[in-house]
Amino acid sequence: MSPMHLVRSRRAAISAALVAFAVVTAPAAAAEPSEMSAARDYCSSVGGEVQQRQAMWNTNADESSWVDLGRSLEVCRFKADDEAGSRIYVDLLTLWSESPSLAAAAYLAKIPMSGESPPGNPATFYCAELSGSSQFGIGAAGGGWVDPDDPDDPVVALCVFPDGSAIDGWGIAYYSGGTVRGADLAGLFRTDISQMPPIFG
Repeated sequence: MSPMHLVRSRRAAISAALVAFAVVTAPAAAAEPSEMSAARDYCSSVGGEVQQRQAMWNTNADESSWVDLGRSLEVCRFKADDEAGSRIYVDLLTLWSESPSLAAAAYLAKIPMSGESPPGNPATFYCAELSGSSQFGIGAAGGGWVDPDDPDDPVVALCVFPDGSAIDGWGIAYYSGGTVRGADLAGLFRTDISQMPPIFG
């Protein structure tokens, strides 16, 4: 079987598992205010910074031309103290919840990146391989989750999964190869990672 057939086969198996898992998990948008408050507190208590990110299209153009898509998401941002100041972003409920999410499962699975990614952003391709989405349309206009007050990353590419959970696309791509960006979330997720379903296994 060719490498591309293996990628397609793996993608089909992951897609089937994600559909089954998404049916029984609540999207982040359904969280109660008290849950969000607890999630914010937890993010801060483990060294993260709470941010509100807004979905925007056309971010490859001048900021005055960005288009607000009307959807926001609260994330926890972790920045390393090293010289590079690497960062990772994860939605608040994925970090705080004791229930598993697809974003947490994808991070922990460390599925190796395919060696045959097409031209373009390898993190976007990796996200798609895991049946997530980080693309804002199919053209070159670009898009992402924006916080103009974040001087390091005003536009972040989050990998969003069918259950509404989201995680930094570059963060999971690097982690799949053993490189931690920002912080190792494996020790920060409140869910019992030993009980994480083998969705990506």
